[in-house]
Amino acid sequence: MTPAPAWVLGAGGLLGSSVARALPRLLPGVVPWTAARKFSWQDPAALDAELGAATEAYLGALGSDQPWRVLWCAGAGVVGTPAEALARETRALEMLLARLGAAGADRRGLFFLASSAGGLHAGNRELPLTEESTPSPISDYGRAKLRQEELLSAWAAARPQVSTLTGRISNLYGPDQNLAKPQGLIAQLSRCLLHHVPAHVFAPLDTLRDHLYAPDAAEQILRCMARLAELPSPLRITKILASGQTASIATILAIFSRIAKRQPRIVCAGSPVGSLQPSRLVLKSTVWTDLPLSGGTPLGTGIQSVYARHLQLFQAGRLPLPS
Repeated sequence: MTPAPAWVLGAGGLLGSSVARALPRLLPGVVPWTAARKFSWQDPAALDAELGAATEAYLGALGSDQPWRVLWCAGAGVVGTPAEALARETRALEMLLARLGAAGADRRGLFFLASSAGGLHAGNRELPLTEESTPSPISDYGRAKLRQEELLSAWAAARPQVSTLTGRISNLYGPDQNLAKPQGLIAQLSRCLLHHVPAHVFAPLDTLRDHLYAPDAAEQILRCMARLAELPSPLRITKILASGQTASIATILAIFSRIAKRQPRIVCAGSPVGSLQPSRLVLKSTVWTDLPLSGGTPLGTGIQSVYARHLQLFQAGRLPLPS
């Protein structure tokens, strides 16, 4: 049987690389497909043409009886990213959907959208937050993620052969975090420890977050995609993807102290970005709870893997200083 290709956009990032690696294991007979060239994300006119060509090439690589599978893991924005940059990201998704809708309208398809639980629910004080909780974004980032979800919902509503999975993901971390991006408390603390510089922490030490190890996130996504593919009728699913391990910043600092055998140096400071994030974010999925979804990598084990990877880079002189 010819392997079925799945197109993972953002396969070079933390989430996308984890998804691409896990695809053959969790979706037997499915392999990652890569576009022939990198996309011009900062040039909308060039990007539209490139996405069109890549969409045609991807659909042409499918067998006649194979559904298309597209996984959008390409979001580069974070809380604090300027609104205009987030608008470009949303426009890129809109371009892809338009191209995919035009070229793949006559065949069954499955689309995954990576969204943000924290971004969408930053203004919601409900505990725990579930898929039924009303989105309440308070940042440009959260509003952009909500807009992207709405775009996908409207697009899919007109396409009865398409199933969609929107993953509202908790705080993602892992050894493949993009070190050029100013995000990820765990990645920042790890680098600061190795470079012997203080880490700036812009939230109270009792701030609670759910931290999801990237390979666990990939497993959750792909098991949900496998179920979508098995169901006879297309569905629109929104699911919280989280570990169920809520930990404070103080707890994370204590884990680093145990791993590195020394106390992280921190500077607690206020920041406008800090006001755009809640002090407590507790997540609980109530959708497809019967699936054997992994969120089981203990936080200490995950942090150890990040620190070990950064130590390798540091010893090779390739670990950049934290921004």
